[in-house]
Amino acid sequence: MVKLSGGDEGNASDRAAVHFSLLGLVFFSLLLVGLGALAAYGFATAHAKSIQVSSRSSDVGPAPTNLPPWGELLVRDAQLEQPEEYIAFELQTNQPEQWFFDKMTPGQVHDMMSASGVQEAEANRACSQLLKSSASGSVIQPDDELILSLSPAVRAKLYGKLAETDANHYMLFPFCYPGKSLDECLDGTSMSKETAALVRKLIYPRGDAQCLSDYEWLLQHVPGDAARLALVKALSRQTVAFLRIHVRPGADIDKLVSYWGSAPGVRAKDLRPLLESVSRLDDGGNISVLYLLPQFARQRLYTFPMPGDPPMDCHWSTMNFFKETPDNRFSDAAYTTRYVLDHYYQVAKPTEYGDVIFILDSKGNAIHSGVYICDDIIFTKNGNNFAQPWMLMHMKDLLARYANEEAPTKMVAYRNKEK
Repeated sequence: MVKLSGGDEGNASDRAAVHFSLLGLVFFSLLLVGLGALAAYGFATAHAKSIQVSSRSSDVGPAPTNLPPWGELLVRDAQLEQPEEYIAFELQTNQPEQWFFDKMTPGQVHDMMSASGVQEAEANRACSQLLKSSASGSVIQPDDELILSLSPAVRAKLYGKLAETDANHYMLFPFCYPGKSLDECLDGTSMSKETAALVRKLIYPRGDAQCLSDYEWLLQHVPGDAARLALVKALSRQTVAFLRIHVRPGADIDKLVSYWGSAPGVRAKDLRPLLESVSRLDDGGNISVLYLLPQFARQRLYTFPMPGDPPMDCHWSTMNFFKETPDNRFSDAAYTTRYVLDHYYQVAKPTEYGDVIFILDSKGNAIHSGVYICDDIIFTKNGNNFAQPWMLMHMKDLLARYANEEAPTKMVAYRNKEK
């Protein structure tokens, strides 16, 4: 029999005492033994299941017949959004949207808007009521009527032309959602249906992507800090790729080391033991590509710069990819151009780990760059501000982000002469 009784009455801390009879003690002992056995069985079963899950990935199919040089690649895409601490900076801005027409007269602005498909009445009203002209060009501050009058096709054509002027930042670098990633960004957030509907009214196509450029206008038309926070968090989401290499028992380790160990900063002497250890597992296993990157990329992948750090754009990140100590001279476009011409040669397309890709605008200027990893995966950083992370992304998504049918872009690839 088990009986509970209170502790000593004069004691400052109350206690509970347990008293047993002989029969109760025997029963309690048997109960403990049974519970212990049951717990041991449960732990062993759960442990066995956990081993099975970790050693055989559910997304690994039958062994492919012809493996590429980088091995058996497992890719999973996810949406990465800015830290809330960084989003707070965005909420403090209250700039009206402006369209800059470099070195264009009001008449030329009207012709450009008409050629883009803007309704004649709206083009006339914009140029007579919303436009300010100066020696450097013309500026329109669009009102609600003008913004909402644009169809997706007209918005795409007009904003594509505006993207040729650097001052139109969000036309040149819009929020870009390749494929169906816009739905993934808007679904499952705390954004209201009304805000999501307003976002969709402003979306326009650019190649395979859906884009948003009216960001400043949108912020001014979403009431309340909480609603704006939800909006900016959702819009900041970017599709990133998480990579693993599946190593099966008996895998060709020499082939893997030849590909992944050929790049500067990735030591074959460290890579081989790691790959061999995984290949000796009964079912093989997966290795994160993080272990196959040089130190610069390992330290930064999927992270954001700190506010106040020097500007670190795509070119700075690309050219420092294999550097143990970053070289800030790559922040200078002229220096970077000379360095590429001196140390790299052009190839038809990126095929080797460490090849460098540049996206050129219609004038031949490099507006973006990245480092080829394998398959269709690029290491890059989209923009020079602290709100943009270093990331791995699909090349097709990268090209869609910088596509512009009004001023076509193209990709070129370069390889280090020392490889």
